[in-house]
Amino acid sequence: MQELLRTFAAFEIDPEQKEQIAHFSAQLRAGPGGPELRWVRPENLHMTVRFFGDLDRKQLAKARKAIQGLDGTWERFELRLGKLGAFPSMRRPQVLWLGIEDPDGRLASLADAVDRAIRVVGFGPADKEFIGHLTLARVGRNRRAPDLERLTAGLTPPDGPLTISTITLFWSDLQREGPRYTPLEIAHPRSGSIPAGSGRSTDSSSTPPRARRAGQDPENRQEGEASNG
Repeated sequence: MQELLRTFAAFEIDPEQKEQIAHFSAQLRAGPGGPELRWVRPENLHMTVRFFGDLDRKQLAKARKAIQGLDGTWERFELRLGKLGAFPSMRRPQVLWLGIEDPDGRLASLADAVDRAIRVVGFGPADKEFIGHLTLARVGRNRRAPDLERLTAGLTPPDGPLTISTITLFWSDLQREGPRYTPLEIAHPRSGSIPAGSGRSTDSSSTPPRARRAGQDPENRQEGEASNG
């Protein structure tokens, strides 16, 4: 049977900014009902642009080609963090997220550029509209959703600034302790230098040492969460 990799493309943010958001997540986790949620590890914070699902070797090569074509074609720009939100709604939360303010539409434009690059190599359109957000936590199976008003009482979300460091194609390896994301292809901004040993791939035929079979979700998406493809 052909090996399949669960794959998604995402906007990565700087490590320092991940730490700032992780500090806020830790405050939420300590609140009423917080320990009952499954919290995203700081290193896994990202903005999903396109969720591919399980890809075979040929499809994976196309996805990598799309990200390769974006390398050096975009500029870094500054964003601000927004309000807390939830999918499908604040009253029936299954996924807790931190929004992104995009008053100039630059984030949406970059997401459109990624979508076009993905379509050019042969993939169809995204199944849902891109919504800029950072997932903080999910309600576990057979768990009761917390009261978000009580959980967030007295807490103020960080407001940034936020910058996108790379556009990255990830392999998502689901493990008992949570998903592990491995970069497969990285597109750097035009104005940023590519550091030595950054993990940028040049061999489109290579795959991670372990691959999962079909039937599992790379990001363990909950109903109502935007998949962005």
